Amino acid sequence: MKIGLSIPSTVAEANRDILCEWIRRIDRGPFSTLATGERIASPFLDLMGVLSAAAVLTERVRIQSLIALAPVHEPVLLAKQAATVDVLSGGRFTLGVGVGMREYDYALGGKLGDFKRRLAALDERVATMKQVWSGQFPLPVDAPTIGPAPVQKGGPPVFSSSLGPKSMRRAARWADGLAGFDMAPDLDEVAKIFARFRAEWSGAGRSERPWIQMSFWYGLTADAPSRVVAFARDYFMIFGEAFAERQSRKCCATSPAAIREILVRLEDLGCDEVVLAPTIASLAELSATEDFVASL
Repeated sequence: MKIGLSIPSTVAEANRDILCEWIRRIDRGPFSTLATGERIASPFLDLMGVLSAAAVLTERVRIQSLIALAPVHEPVLLAKQAATVDVLSGGRFTLGVGVGMREYDYALGGKLGDFKRRLAALDERVATMKQVWSGQFPLPVDAPTIGPAPVQKGGPPVFSSSLGPKSMRRAARWADGLAGFDMAPDLDEVAKIFARFRAEWSGAGRSERPWIQMSFWYGLTADAPSRVVAFARDYFMIFGEAFAERQSRKCCATSPAAIREILVRLEDLGCDEVVLAPTIASLAELSATEDFVASL
């Protein structure tokens, strides 16, 4: 099982110097993938801007969005941005997509009407992007071809973050793999997610094996138990204080022993790759993570 690492570009303390250090050391280290996610209504850096920088600053590691809120974006522009990252990385890009849960992100993106139909909107965005990458998107009269052409034939692989039965059924028709997230994680629930995705994949008539990926929040420095819980609580406050408090208390990946146990179980479940998601932009956390993953 491969181990990837997210960079802390959606953490308040992140700055240019810290992010460049994380990017360069992930590329040099024992990691398979460098990832980061997207927050629209936030003070954080733009997803595609960060991934473009990571593509240029690295030579080996795969680059992945974890995840892009595709229905919030214009699909032709998102396809062009994804192809650009693919070119800048020399064909190392994976586009992870999902729908998100914040209605105000859709309002800010001018896509409020798509919020209640976001699963269908995701299907449409992916279909359009694949048309653009293959050169089959219908263009206005006299318009030149939309480029750049991706390095990877047909465009970058597209992973879906969909975890519900209906969303998995839709994603199984167009995704190249699953980019799952479970904050704790609840391994019994993860086992059900993997089994459900494989069943939907087969039901869609897919004969090739899907790539199964899971990510979760973690911490390895001394303050990890309280810090990861506080990070999760803040993340879930959109659903109310009681829900945020209850969910955040489930976070348990806050020691080497706990994380190692989770990784062993995930590998037993047939997980192909785990992407660790930090909750702090510190070089001490990065060093601890390098040492931990190198020891596995």
